[in-house]
Amino acid sequence: MSSSPTTNTTINNIIINDNPSNPWSRGPICRRAGHDEFCAFTHSTFSNGLGISLITTTSRMLLLGSQRPLNETVPPSAQDLLPPPYKDVHIPGKGIGLVATELIRSGRRVMAATPAVMVDDGAFRGLRKDDLATLLAQAIIGLPTVHSTRFLNLSGSTGAEESQLDLIHKIFSTNAFRTPVVGADEAGKETDYHSTFTEVSRLNHACAPNLGYYFDTTTLSHKIYAVRDVHPGEELTISYVDVLQPSSTRQSLLQKTWSFTCTCERCTQETHLLAESDSRCAQLAQLRRELADTSVSATPEKAELFVTLFELEGLHVRIYEAYYRAAIEWNGVGDSGRAIKYARLCLDRGLLLRGERRPFVDSMRELVGNAEGHWSWRFRLKQSEEGTQEQA
Repeated sequence: MSSSPTTNTTINNIIINDNPSNPWSRGPICRRAGHDEFCAFTHSTFSNGLGISLITTTSRMLLLGSQRPLNETVPPSAQDLLPPPYKDVHIPGKGIGLVATELIRSGRRVMAATPAVMVDDGAFRGLRKDDLATLLAQAIIGLPTVHSTRFLNLSGSTGAEESQLDLIHKIFSTNAFRTPVVGADEAGKETDYHSTFTEVSRLNHACAPNLGYYFDTTTLSHKIYAVRDVHPGEELTISYVDVLQPSSTRQSLLQKTWSFTCTCERCTQETHLLAESDSRCAQLAQLRRELADTSVSATPEKAELFVTLFELEGLHVRIYEAYYRAAIEWNGVGDSGRAIKYARLCLDRGLLLRGERRPFVDSMRELVGNAEGHWSWRFRLKQSEEGTQEQA
């Protein structure tokens, strides 16, 4: 039997393969924003048949589609085949959330989820709401049924009369994460997309969450890890806002963006305890500024205090930042032993919560390998010596 001939369609001098065996399809309607035309493209077999939809330009889709992981079939890992350590549960006042069904140790990967839909930043910011909603509807309809159903079951409705387009747009805007993708434009630079993950979106907010996450651009997946031990029956949480901010700022942002008041343990402490928490946040902000400015007279003791404040606030999700500053400050006074200790701690948490492609990861690896060759070696002592010479 002879194979079916391949046909091609040329759009703006870009060739799209129309062979039925090609997993990519394009919705019938496109919309313009400025000089760019945005369309909804769906890869029906991505992520073991869940599928993924992109709202972007034809040229960017072809560029992304020609790269890993969209241009290959990746079999599930052994970890992917294990039953998840959580279940869906109705949480009073929150709707559906995820609750641990077993002990989840700190550092364990809880999920690695790929998006249902990714929206190019140009479309996200440039298209009118109705136009973006039209493309989102095409993107969701194009997905395999299991993934489109999960998307439509996400929270987004206010209970008022809404059209299907309004509901789809609201679900997307309520649950979208910023997901930068490297090499996703013609210049090979990092490009922002805004993505909705149906499984990740079941995670509710807490201001001292027990999970942390990062977007792995090499697999187009949100990787989510436990930042402390999580016990059976405990709700799994992530943070929607900057956890270093004071309670009033966090509550204001949550109310403005997601229309809810946070009732996590950190926010519902007794008044005097909440005031102490806010005082610690203010001191964290001050120390963060001082430690980030290598021209000021920060000390290892201040870095140690920085670590302690993170621990007191239960901010395990961001503690790699404190470990990084402690490693730099101890190296700055020539104490390589303590510097390497904190560099190791930074790498342990940072790789889980930020991934491998981060400058601070490279810096900490360099320090562990050769503390005296690192840029920070004795830099505080050199500053002190230079200041003494100037005074003389």
